[in-house]
Parts: sequence; C-alpha cells; structure tokens
Amino acid sequence: MANTEKFFDQLIPSRLRASLDRARNSLTILLRGQPLLQGATAEVSYRLREENRHLSLLGPDSTCTVSEAGINLSRANEDIKLDWHVVAGPAVEMWLVVSNVGSAPLQMDKLAVLTVAASEGGAIALDLPTSNWRFYQNGWQSWSPAFARRVGDGIYLELDGDDYRAKHLPHGLLGRDLASEWVTVISSQQNSLLLGFVTMADQLSEIRLRRDREGNFAALTACCFADGITLAPGESLHSERLVIEGGDSPLTLLEGYAEIVKETMNARTAKPIPTGWCSWYYYFRELKAGDVLDNLAAATGTELPLEYVLIDDGYQTAIGDWLSVDEEKFPQGMGSLAEEIRARGHRPGIWTAPFGASSESQLYAGHPDWVIRDKNGDPILAWQHWGADTYGLDLSHPEVQDWLGQTFRTLREWGYELFKVDFLYAAALGGRRHNPNVTRAQAVRKGLEVIREAIGEEAFLLGCGAPLGPSVGLVDGMRIGPDVAMYWHPFWADLTFPAAVNALRNSITRYFTHGRCWINDPDCALVRQKEDQSALTLSEMRTLATVVGLGGGMVLSSDNLPTLADHRLKYLARLLPPYGIAARPLDLFESELPRLLALPIETDFGRWVMLAAINWEERTTTTTLDLDKVIGEGPYHVFDFWRERYLGLVRGRLRIRQLPHATRLFLLKKPTNHPDLLASTFHLTGGAVEVKTLQFDGQRLTLEMEKAGTQYGRLFFLVPEPYEVASVRFNGRRRGWQKAVEGVIWIGFHLLGEARVEINFRVPHESETLRVLQNPKGLVD
Repeated sequence: MANTEKFFDQLIPSRLRASLDRARNSLTILLRGQPLLQGATAEVSYRLREENRHLSLLGPDSTCTVSEAGINLSRANEDIKLDWHVVAGPAVEMWLVVSNVGSAPLQMDKLAVLTVAASEGGAIALDLPTSNWRFYQNGWQSWSPAFARRVGDGIYLELDGDDYRAKHLPHGLLGRDLASEWVTVISSQQNSLLLGFVTMADQLSEIRLRRDREGNFAALTACCFADGITLAPGESLHSERLVIEGGDSPLTLLEGYAEIVKETMNARTAKPIPTGWCSWYYYFRELKAGDVLDNLAAATGTELPLEYVLIDDGYQTAIGDWLSVDEEKFPQGMGSLAEEIRARGHRPGIWTAPFGASSESQLYAGHPDWVIRDKNGDPILAWQHWGADTYGLDLSHPEVQDWLGQTFRTLREWGYELFKVDFLYAAALGGRRHNPNVTRAQAVRKGLEVIREAIGEEAFLLGCGAPLGPSVGLVDGMRIGPDVAMYWHPFWADLTFPAAVNALRNSITRYFTHGRCWINDPDCALVRQKEDQSALTLSEMRTLATVVGLGGGMVLSSDNLPTLADHRLKYLARLLPPYGIAARPLDLFESELPRLLALPIETDFGRWVMLAAINWEERTTTTTLDLDKVIGEGPYHVFDFWRERYLGLVRGRLRIRQLPHATRLFLLKKPTNHPDLLASTFHLTGGAVEVKTLQFDGQRLTLEMEKAGTQYGRLFFLVPEPYEVASVRFNGRRRGWQKAVEGVIWIGFHLLGEARVEINFRVPHESETLRVLQNPKGLVD
C-alpha cells in the first residue's frame, strides 16, 4: 500500500496531491500537504427490470492498478463492472466507465464520478464551519441563477412550481441540498475547492452539497445523468470528465476551469464580438417592418459601430412556424428586409425558439408526434408563449432534425447572418423520446449541431435560455442571465424573472466564461429616459451600462433610436466597441451581489485599473474602499468616470457616497514624473479602446485616437511640476484647454472617427528632462 501511495503522489501536480486508502479504496485530495477532500469514491445507479440497484467502489474487494497514466479502481457484480480512472494533468481529472457484464439490458440512471459522505468518514476540510462556506451555484441554463451562495443563510430559495422546476431544476432538489450545474467552487477564508465537468456533450451533470438537519456537512456528489438509457450486454458507458482543483483564489480556479473547458470542448471564441440593435425591449411582439427601418436609419445616422440589426420575436405567425411570416406587419417578407439591412451597411439577425412548437402552430397540427411526451402520452409543456402552450420538440426524431435543418437553411438563404436561438432548454425536458437512448444533453447538442451545419461556420449563433454545457463548441455567443427589463426589481421574488437586477447579477457572476466558453451576452443595454418607456432611474441606467461595458462581451442596444436623446446616446457610445475582456468581481465569494468589479488595463502606453463600486441597497450609502487591499499598494490618481471629475492622488482609502442602485466607476492610475494622459471619456475603459498611440518626447505629448461614430468627449491630462502647458493643438490647429485642478487639464471636442492631439510643454530643468526620458512610459516600479 505504501508503494502505491508514493507512486500516485508523483502523478499529481505539486499543488494537489492524492493519497489512496487501499483498505477502503477511497481517495483523499491534499492541498499543500493538508487534506482538502477526504474519503472520495465513486458509484453508479441503474435499474434491472425496473428494480433499482447501485454499485459503489467503496470496500475492500475493489481492485487497484497504478501506471504512468494514472490510477484505476475497479469493482464488479453480476450486472456491471465499474472502472474509476484518475489521472494527472492541469488538475486531478477523473471519469467512470460502466460496462454491462450481465446477460440482460440495464437502464442507466446516475454515474457519480465522485461522492464523499460524512457517514463513511468523508469530509471537506475547509477552515470554517459548513454554514460559513461559500458555494458557487451555476444554474443549468442561461436564465437560471448564478452566484456564490452563503451555505448557511443565503438569499435564495428555489421556487416550488411546475413552470420553475421545468425551466431551472432539471434534477430537482431535496431538503437542504445546494446544487450547481457542471461546476462549483466551495470556498472558505483560506482555501477553495473546485469540482467541474470539462466535457458536457453527452450527459447533464451537477455537483450537489448536502447538509444534515443541524446544517453540517453530510455529502458531496459530482454526478452525471444517463436519463435511463439502455446499456445492452457487452456495451460500455463513459461518464463526463471531472476535474478537481484547489487553491486560495476561487476566482483563479473558475478561470482556470473555463480554460480547460475551452480546450476540451473546442469552444468557439474567435469571432469578432457582435454589436448592434435589437427590437425586443421597445417593441416586443408589436414590431413592424417600418419600426425596423426607422431604427436602421437612426443607427446609420449615428455612425456608431452597431453592426447587426436583430429582429426579435413577433414576425412569425406561431412558435414553430418560422417560415410563415405575419404579412400585416412584414408585408415585404423577411428576405426583403434582410436585403434592406445589408444595403444600408448593417448585417441582419433573426430570433427563433427552434426547439419549441406552439399548440396553435401548423407544425404541431401536422406533426403531433414530433414533441416530447410524458409516460401517459401527453405532450410536455415547455413554456407558455403569450398565452399559448408550447411543447418541447423531440430532437432525437430524424424527421425533426430534417425539418430543423431545412428551416435554418431557408433563414440563411433569406440573408440572415446572426441567429439568436431561444428557449433551448425545451429540448432537454424529461420525457419519452422517439429514440429512448438519446440523453437530454445529447438532444440539445444534436439540435445545435443541425443548426450549425445549416447556417455554416461563418454565421454567428447566439444561444439563449440554453443548457450551458452541451452548447459549448457550437454557439459563438451565449446569454448568461435572465432578461433585462425597463425596471430594476422583478415583479415577485424570483431571481430568474426579467429585471435589471437579475440580469446584472448573472452577468457579473458568470464573467469567467467570456472568451473561454463563448462570447458573453449580458443582454441589451437600455439607456433611454424614463418618459420613453422606462422605469429605470439615471443611477440604475448607469449601473446597467457599467456592467455591460465592463463585461467585455456583446453590446446590443434595445432602445428606440429615433427618440433617443443625445445626452443618453452618449452612454451607448461609451460602450462601443466592446473591450473584449471581462472585469473580475473581486468580492464574488464575499457578497451574493458582488459590489466591486475590477478591470486591469494594459496598453503599449500605460497601465491602469477601472474599478466599479455598486450600491445594491435601497438607500444612499457611504462606503470606504481600501485601494491598497483591493487593487494593490498605491498611491493612485483617481478619476470619477461618470462624473468626469479628478478626485486627487489617493493613498490607501477612498470614501465614497452612492445613491440607491448607483455605480461609481473610477479610473486608478499610478503617478508618473512627466505629463501623461489621465483619462479619456470617449470609452468606458478610459482610453484603452480609442487611444491608439501616446508618446512623450520630453517636450511634446502626442496622442492619436480612432473610434467610429460622431461623439463628444473629453481628454484629461496630468501635468506634474515643474511642467507647464505651452500650447495645445487638435488636428493641427491651436486649441484652448481648461484647468480642472492644479496639475490636471482637459480638452473637449467632437470626435469624428480620428483625431490627433499635441500638447507642448515648457521644458523643465535639463537634469529632470534626462530622468523623464529614461522612463518614457512613466511606470512606477
């Protein structure tokens, strides 16, 4: 046994090690030499002639083999042989292989790739009581809640209703369980444990934490669902692959997990990040062709980089009848409208809910056998679409696949280039399918494969209401939260209901998927005024804009552009184009609504940090930010972005006051010993997007800008002693400048695509000039 343990230690990366208890055939994962996860094993649940059975590896009669490839634990009974493979890589990785060694077919239910039970001596060895742990909960589809819950007294309780369970609880919950789909991080003050499935194409998978009646740890299970598929004699079934990692930074663990998913699932992240206009949050289902054309003209007039025009719900006659267009609202048809969009320099996009069929549709009337049905033969309700029952389509049916492919080939022939596919969870509902050996995950993935083949590799596929795991590698973009709305709070206490606060929460807490699993879609930016069909205050609108912009993902406007006032259009302009990198929620594992977002910026000409502080409270608050703790040792020049104010050179702590639901966005930059750009207000990143070059030669600072659209903004410059401004030129002509405070000046102008700014200074003492030239970027070590 000692030799086995020593050899196995060498297989695991140095940060994580493992110890095998051969007496019980259980595994202990160690972090820095200390136990992190104790008493881990694996098991499988299945049925033989409707009799529930299971087999666990725990016990002395399992066999163990060790090789350079890793370790394998095996156990068999008269029905099945269970093999547990554990290997070393970027993290500890494990999976199960179940083989039918009997003479009768078996129905496979659950494959527990890892299970740890307190009743069997298992434990999660974190430094706090269970009630004080944080458990990252990832909901199974786009709209399902995602955040780091307080295990003992979190803000969220699952709702008890058929509609909620169908949309958000694919496996149900029991008692005091906490469950997360595909990945979780369990964190305490000092250490964190990540468990995550890095393959997700064949089985829905979850990690479940169970507590006893006193709230203490009872069990941890990482489980794949085989959905009752039949395993014939001689056949084998593989689980999805699970990784285990540990460390002191839960954010780093989540980001590292997503990097592994990117590789194993061949994630599609190479396309340019879409921008554009979406019809939904102003016109909803009342959209008409004229409304699209009016907004198209306004979008063209702004010259902002709004690439796509996305026609959302309302053009079709029923869910499922996507090629049957409402002729009263779109008399020229959808192909003609796509041509008009392209002719005006934009790219057409279209919405569908392709895995559903309305009870009022021609599709369902002609093919009632194409939907998923329950054990009684009744169709499974997926959702109600504006009062009409909508059923989940059976994507295991070859005829449904053929219809789906032909539908999307036609939409592509009409000229559409971006396809938003919504309510995708409908294909993953439990029930009877044409092919009973297709799992829910495989059904979703098959549907997406058919769509991808029909629209081609170049088209942009945007998932929504989608089971996340099976979508990786097929979608280009993914909605990561519930619908945004023109109001802050949901109508009732449901974290999945359309509301600005619900959309913002998920957009922040799923930041780590952006650029790794897909391009994040935080849903639309809404910047219109309250009198133009909005209930959002100015503070709430700014918070929404800040989170969308700092998310680095898609930016779609869903306002009525012809009525959008210029002083509100500027907020949209400052989000375009997307920066591409997502800000980190620094307190994700401290606050169930993270308050601090940090986006480090590094360019050829400087480095700084954009720091957002969000007030989720219903009251005005005063907060003290410890900048040294949050960002790193200062001091920092602090610029208030939305207020366009320089707050001074701050050492240590910054005290701020915030209105309800308001966000203060600060640019933090270390001081230099020569003139430098402090901030640009033309983009939310403070200059990272629009400033292309910045040079200082000892006497002159030269800045070149490039940004699409006509927009007004200001540039703020630091002028430390003993420098003095001699002159300013804008595009070759002398320009006036304003003094903000001592040592800071600004100039304002309309940017028409490109600009060049030159500031000449009176030269300081010769020795000071030499020191400046030796440190041209002004970076402080």
